[in-house]
Formats: sequence, structure tokens, C-alpha cells
Amino acid sequence: MVFNKVLELADFPSDWSLVSLSVDWEGQPLVLAAEGKPKRPEPPYDADTWVQWQFSQPEAHHLIYFDGGSVRTIRFQQSQGQSTFHVQPFGEGWLLGERRGHCGLYDRAGHVIASLDLGDGSEDLQTTPDGMIWVSYFDEGVFGGGIGSEGLVCFDKGGVPVFRYAKFAEQNNLPFICDCYAMSVSVAGDVWLNYYTDFPLVHLRNLSLEKVWRDFGSMGNGFAIAGGASFYTRESQLMSRPLDFSNEETAVEARDDTGSVFVPLAVPHLGFAARGPSLVVNNGKAIYRSALK
Repeated sequence: MVFNKVLELADFPSDWSLVSLSVDWEGQPLVLAAEGKPKRPEPPYDADTWVQWQFSQPEAHHLIYFDGGSVRTIRFQQSQGQSTFHVQPFGEGWLLGERRGHCGLYDRAGHVIASLDLGDGSEDLQTTPDGMIWVSYFDEGVFGGGIGSEGLVCFDKGGVPVFRYAKFAEQNNLPFICDCYAMSVSVAGDVWLNYYTDFPLVHLRNLSLEKVWRDFGSMGNGFAIAGGASFYTRESQLMSRPLDFSNEETAVEARDDTGSVFVPLAVPHLGFAARGPSLVVNNGKAIYRSALK
């Protein structure tokens, strides 16, 4: 699979630490960075080192994104959250979210204009052009007693839940979400889920069940769907699996546009991101993207 290099990490300021990698409505990368936060520790490291880094407070958060063919950056005002992790386009501005609940609505200049509470323990957050906000939750959110107990919730643009997965799963004889490892939301509203403990692949369309592949298997923390197959990473290896319920995983060689082989970082939500048919990869030196058909 051929990827195009779109960003060089060496071009970022030295006091920026990458926080997360995601994908916008056009299939382009969204790179969230924290200013003034120490460099992420590289394994092997002890628990104290990780905790010290995790709870160090940044001075601000920055977004590197694409506007047409140009690379842009934006500095979010009043953004020093330790768990700030999610960023997505939202209306004419941006939605910047913490994993522990608070989400800020920002205009295109990076000024905060409102806030939403989308629940604690969010694993992923993806928006659609019509203003829907899809949020999946990890185990601390699912078993924490709040809205995250649904495992997956769709909110409208005002932060009001319009779809709750727990009751939907019961009505459709689907497994309960204990930890939603991965979610892929297309701009048209198709939603794909892969979650612990049974790891089905669930396809939703228009808030209804389109299809379910039971016991499909884990696809890590992100996947793309294209050409009758899923694409994801296992550690630092790009993988593919057909949707005809074949159990055969296929290793996929990732090459840049010069023909050189590269591998993604084995860091959840930072080495690989995807939505719909678009894949974005970070190998620690550069950001690459590929769009499948």
C-alpha cells in the first residue's frame, strides 16, 4: 500500500509533544500537540516516569491540520487540560475534548465559545458535517456510572444524546460494550464498531443495525473500511482482513511515494488513525496518508 508523506515532524517546534492523531471529514490528518509538556517517554519506562509525564500540565494545545492543500496550525486558548485528547471539526470551528469529560467548542481562530459535557472515560470522538458527535468509551467510562455506561453515544450539536448503545444492543441481541476499542464514522453517517469482550464488527446506518460480524476479532484502536476489507495495525504492522468473515489476516507492506518501506509507531491513537476509507500513519518521523477505494 502506497502512502503519501504529508507532514515532517521535524518541522514542529521542539517544545511540542504529540498527543493524538485523528482524521477529518476529508480524510486528512489532524495532529494534536501539547506545548510545554515534556517529551513523551519511550519504552521501556517505569510507572512513575509515565505517571509524571501523563499528569504534567501543558501550556496550551495546538492543532496541525489541512485547509485545502495548505498546512495550517491553530493554538487553542484556555486549553491546559491534562487529559485533552480529542479534536474534530465542528460546524465552522473545532471540538476539543478531554478523555475525562469536558469538551470545548472553539471558533476557527482558537477562541473558546462554549462547552459540552459528553461524559467521562471517552476512548474516541468523531463528528460528522451535520453536527452529530459520536463518542465511544473505555472501561472506566463504561463502569463509572455516567453516560459512558452506554459504551457508545451519539450526541446532537447541543450535546443532547440521540442514540444510546446499551439498550440498542439489548434490542438487537448484540454483545454489551465493556471497552470500545475502535470506532470508524464515515461523513455520510455510517458507523463501524469493534469492541471488548466479544470483538464483533458492528455496522450501523441511520441509527439502525445494518450488519454484524460476530467474533470478528480485535482491530486495535482504529480501522478503515474499503473494498470489502478492514485495514488496521497490530503493534507496528499494517494488517488487512476481508469482511467475508475469513479469519485470515494479511500483513500489508506500507511504502511511501519513493518506494521506501516504513512502519507505524506502536502507540495507540498516535501511530495510526482511520475513518471510512482513509488511513493516516505516523512512523515517528513523518505523517503519511492513504485513501482506499
